[in-house]
Amino acid sequence: MLELLNEFIILAVDGLLATPPGMVVLVSLLVWMIYTVRIKRKQKEYEAAVETMVLEVKVEELNERSPLAMEQIFAALHAIHQNFTWGEKFIGRVVLTFSCELVSIGGQVSYIFRIPTRYRNLLESAIFAQFPKAEIFQVEDYLKNIEKIYHPEKVEYDFWGTQWLKKKDNAYPIRTYEGFQHPEQKTFIDPLSNVIEALSNLEPHELMAYQLVLKPVDDEWKEGVKKLLDKLKGAPKEKGHNFFDNTFMAFLGVIIDAIYKAFFEQGAEEKKRPPAPKDEPPSQMLHKTEGEKQIIAAIEHTLSKIGYAVKVRTLYLGPKDKLNKATRIPEIVGALRNFDDVNLNGIKPDVKGTWTEPAFKISEKLEQRLTEFRKLGRKRKFLFNFIGRSNWRGTGYTIMNTEELATIYHFPQAPNVRVSQLEVVQTVKSAPPQDLPIG
Repeated sequence: MLELLNEFIILAVDGLLATPPGMVVLVSLLVWMIYTVRIKRKQKEYEAAVETMVLEVKVEELNERSPLAMEQIFAALHAIHQNFTWGEKFIGRVVLTFSCELVSIGGQVSYIFRIPTRYRNLLESAIFAQFPKAEIFQVEDYLKNIEKIYHPEKVEYDFWGTQWLKKKDNAYPIRTYEGFQHPEQKTFIDPLSNVIEALSNLEPHELMAYQLVLKPVDDEWKEGVKKLLDKLKGAPKEKGHNFFDNTFMAFLGVIIDAIYKAFFEQGAEEKKRPPAPKDEPPSQMLHKTEGEKQIIAAIEHTLSKIGYAVKVRTLYLGPKDKLNKATRIPEIVGALRNFDDVNLNGIKPDVKGTWTEPAFKISEKLEQRLTEFRKLGRKRKFLFNFIGRSNWRGTGYTIMNTEELATIYHFPQAPNVRVSQLEVVQTVKSAPPQDLPIG
């Protein structure tokens, strides 16, 4: 089979080289490949040279600020976005990323940020503007003792992890914090309380982390949202014309206009009438149901916010003989379903791509070796991406606006979350506990 493929490639290349157009295509393809590889290599070098730091943030115990405060923080951090010239892109400059994480070691939960050192003041200013009594201090990376390349035979721990994706198109928003407010009862249910509850249930030997890796993006993503809105509204599509059509129709219009004036308008200026109004089809919005109108309104609302490309991941780690996947996985999966809106969107685990427990297709016994091979491959990729806080590795891009991000990551609002769950994680400051096998 490989020999046949080899011969086919050789014949295809020979065929392209046999004609001048073919040579142009082949050379252009080769130049494009070299250029793309070079740019990627330069980008990696640029990102690797950027100094980063890990910060822990504590807010006051009786915090009464809503997730709107966190939305303002994300809006301020969007200043990290830059527009580069072609020359800057050629030498590898890219928009830098940062991560926001909820980390639980032994049931104690902390808020962790990893950010380029150059943006520390930006982060601190944004947080202090909303939470004047917050405490921010540099800590060691809680993942520093875990090897990025996973070799199960060399370590005493096991883990589970997955990336999270939107269930529908990025244009559809998830259930945001506005949907958790009950004006009649004057109450607010913290949408993140279930996640913190799941993280706080861990035993001393367990670690769980909920990670968002964020990259500010420009408004290009909104073009797709606008197209979807036009489709949902039933707006008529604009007819496209090529250059020849536009030129020919303009020329034809000039000729017809000249003939009309020469034969029909001489001395008949008084007979001119205003042009009849164009017949426009009635708006299809008149026939939309109330639910459809609410969906359109929610999507339109997303256009008023700035956006991020985000990778959402969860990691659960512990000793091989004490790992409690049967309990911990359903807890965190169920907690993150809190952001679902059946009419709009939600987030789901990436079962087909990054879920580290792939299932067999037909026969568990026959596919055992293949399943184990896939499992090891997924685990290595996932752990590498998680520790490296990669924003481009993994499955696709999820676009979220600042309101969506503030819903899935914010400081808890009292009295919705128990204070004892949010004590300072001492093991993050120093070394991991002895029975957490990551050293």
